[in-house]
Amino acid sequence: MSKASAVRIRHFILGLLCGIGLGSLAPVAAGEAEAVAGDKLGPRFAEAELVAQVQIAGIHRDVDNALSEAGMTAVLGYVYSAVSRQVWKGEANRLIAFRVGLQDCDRKLRKGASYLIFASPDSFGRLQLRSCDAAVPEAEAGALLAQLEQAVSG
Repeated sequence: MSKASAVRIRHFILGLLCGIGLGSLAPVAAGEAEAVAGDKLGPRFAEAELVAQVQIAGIHRDVDNALSEAGMTAVLGYVYSAVSRQVWKGEANRLIAFRVGLQDCDRKLRKGASYLIFASPDSFGRLQLRSCDAAVPEAEAGALLAQLEQAVSG
């Protein structure tokens, strides 16, 4: 990402956080502004180490062997492998792996589905989603995707 793009994104996020528009990065319609404010793009973007649009390629159980017993498997969550389609923040790797703990989100992502994800490292440095809101299904991410595109191209 170029320095100019990074500056535009910072100004865009600042505008969202402060509730002000900054030139071409400001939402066009009042309804769009409310949708972005309601989705809290600014804080999610600022807190995430990786912001990307991904398609889920594989789903694996994250098993706690210490809690598992014969005939019973203790699942802590899921580890997803995904193909990145667009990266707005973080390393632009084509293949991405991230975790979602059941304590953070009890909703399982679907294989083959696309999501806008906001991931941060856990205590071991592995990417993880810290809530269900950190994985926005593509069908629900239109306003967020438009705002990210405007920030990059603006």
